[in-house]
Amino acid sequence: MKRRCSSLSPANASRGMVLIIVLWSLFFLSALALAIAAYVRPQLSLAGRLKDSTLARVLAEAGVKRAIAQINNGATSTVDTLKEFVPGSPFDFTTQGAGGGTFSYTLIDEERKININTASEDIFKRLFEIIAGLTPQQANDITTAILDWRQAGEGARRNGAKSDYYQTLTPSYPCKKGPFDVLDELLLVKGMTPEILKNIKNEITIYGAGCININTADPLVLRSLGMPAPLADKIINYRNGNDGLPATNDDRVFSDAGDIINTLKTAPPLTKDEANQLANIIGEGSLCVRSDHFKGSSIGKNNRESLLIDFIFDRQGHIKFWREE
Repeated sequence: MKRRCSSLSPANASRGMVLIIVLWSLFFLSALALAIAAYVRPQLSLAGRLKDSTLARVLAEAGVKRAIAQINNGATSTVDTLKEFVPGSPFDFTTQGAGGGTFSYTLIDEERKININTASEDIFKRLFEIIAGLTPQQANDITTAILDWRQAGEGARRNGAKSDYYQTLTPSYPCKKGPFDVLDELLLVKGMTPEILKNIKNEITIYGAGCININTADPLVLRSLGMPAPLADKIINYRNGNDGLPATNDDRVFSDAGDIINTLKTAPPLTKDEANQLANIIGEGSLCVRSDHFKGSSIGKNNRESLLIDFIFDRQGHIKFWREE
């Protein structure tokens, strides 16, 4: 008996080949689609983050502009008070921005602080003793080094330091012999440590003419000017009004630096010594009632991104300092 050999017809063979080609094509197309998706997905995510971060920047910058506008609205004011700057005041602002994002900002004045470029030797010593808790000798040594750092010339004070000292350090560097440009520059001065700077940093500045706004300064700063604690407390109590709380509607205001002593006669009376001490401080030009430099923090938030801007500007709106994080 003969065996029959079976074979595909040309038509069936052709259909089989087409099927194989289609399957391979689908395989390659699927692989290509997966590869494209793997490439595009991070790009889309990056684009989304860039969009969010850009909007966060726009919102944060809007907070800066809003803060400057608030100060400009009071440009003709002859007095600045604590009430203008504490949380809950018109300067503490939060709003809905474009795309559902938000921005907020806060402000304080720099004239509530001690200017390290103009402060006297006695003010520095009291600052370090009262606020940083240093001994009189430690306060004297750091004060001397600071005065040497900002003063021209190479003649060092006793226990001070000029370039001949700083050149012995590793790494070495010259004495500045000029005003401080940033607060952290204090860390270059002989005897200064990060801990000491941390203790005083909120009470010092490099901006302004050096006078302290008696309407915004805290008791520690007032005491650093040479006021005994009871006198500083009388000033704070006068400012706080009848309810004893700062930044409320019944706050009292010093409207003229030359009339501070007479103004305080309506409060618990000053002793003769207190009146003399206050007169000396006023005579030195250490007190004022208006501020001209302002420090703000503005944060913009949108979806996954946020941006914080720390900034300092003057009453004319000129930016003096800008940092982003």
